[in-house]
Amino acid sequence: MSSLMISTSGIRGIIGESLTPEVILNVAKAYGKLMGKGPVILGGDTRVSHEMVINLVKSGLTAVGTDVIHIGKVTTPTVQQMIRAFNAKGGVVITASHNPIQWNGIKLMNDQGAFLTTDQFATFKDYYDEGVNDLMEWDSLGQITEVDDALERHVDLICNTIDVSSIKNSNLNVLVDANNGTGALANPILLDRLGVNYKIINEKADGRFAHDPEPLKQNLSGIIEELKKGQYDIGFVQDADADRLVILDETGHFIGEDYSLALCIDYVLGYEDALLDNKQVVVNLSTSNVINYICEKNDAKIYHTRIGEPNVTAKLRDISATVGGEGNGGVIYPKIGWGRDSLVGIVLALKHLVDTKKKVSEIVETYPQYVMLRDKFKVSDRSEVSGFLNLVEKNYQQFDINKEDGVKVNFANSWLHVRPSNTEPIVRIFIEAPTIEEAEKIKDDVSKL
Repeated sequence: MSSLMISTSGIRGIIGESLTPEVILNVAKAYGKLMGKGPVILGGDTRVSHEMVINLVKSGLTAVGTDVIHIGKVTTPTVQQMIRAFNAKGGVVITASHNPIQWNGIKLMNDQGAFLTTDQFATFKDYYDEGVNDLMEWDSLGQITEVDDALERHVDLICNTIDVSSIKNSNLNVLVDANNGTGALANPILLDRLGVNYKIINEKADGRFAHDPEPLKQNLSGIIEELKKGQYDIGFVQDADADRLVILDETGHFIGEDYSLALCIDYVLGYEDALLDNKQVVVNLSTSNVINYICEKNDAKIYHTRIGEPNVTAKLRDISATVGGEGNGGVIYPKIGWGRDSLVGIVLALKHLVDTKKKVSEIVETYPQYVMLRDKFKVSDRSEVSGFLNLVEKNYQQFDINKEDGVKVNFANSWLHVRPSNTEPIVRIFIEAPTIEEAEKIKDDVSKL
């Protein structure tokens, strides 16, 4: 199977192998044809291959007559915010998010600052497959405008939407691991604005990741050891493009991606938007049952979608939901934008500490405790994927099964979800149970299939 992945979540591949200059140009031209004159916002994360990819995208867009507003190295949610701020037709983000350093990718947005709809993506894919050869002559090429204050504009929007005055008076001590991604550029702007005491580690913004870019516990020994010194109230970790956020408590305990999302959603439902009559939350099928508890506690209705930010966002928009996200630490707060935003998550988490006058550990201990195991294995072709999914379904046919996105098996107090990734040639396995022993038992059973 080629490492090139094309879906509504974007195009990702390995530089020099599958994400070649030809592919990048063809993607840009097809997207430009979809967007017409534009303009479109263009930015990206700090990966080493950033300049090569972004310059090819500029060339492809302008070649078909699309105007570009280039905002430089920024977070993915910053691009999404600038689409709306500049009334742009869409946006392109150069990032492979949590994928390893040799990968890069292209995320495609529409005029709402959200991923392309299913219909928009289908049209783009048709253009890409057919090839775009109707190029503009010299006097009809797209024009490029440079904007250098997009991160400041993004932070302004957040702090003007959420009342951050209580944070400014809190004297909180904050530690952030930016892993040399775009969070290293955005965090100082936000944290200075919030008036907290802070330290950022892995802050070089050069794209040479200090550890694996996926913010999992096994990759975070540096920030964990720093937090154990007892000098900070909370720790944050971002992925390369700073759309995902993971929280650690004041002792260095990794609370997990799902509990990071829970901390933020709980604050929105219980404090920020507590007076709303019709509170609704949207998460994906692999999100922890702790969110069900949060919703029940705050009298909110919960909806589940297929995995993938485009699916969650589409449902959020469809029902005008209050808040949502994905269990990988992706907080989506529609008051501010239609994408996962780690900067919004930082503000909501800090507000939760300040307004409840509780430590992270004290908040999390009030939630039901679940163990989440995530595993994955590489596949060579799609038939291997479908064969394995059929085995899972057959083995657990006596239980409640959801086939909306791969195969999800619901047990009495636990669940198993097996699905192919949209962004990598792998099958992902998610398991949640009340204890590690129960989770490991399910994992062992699956490994024998």
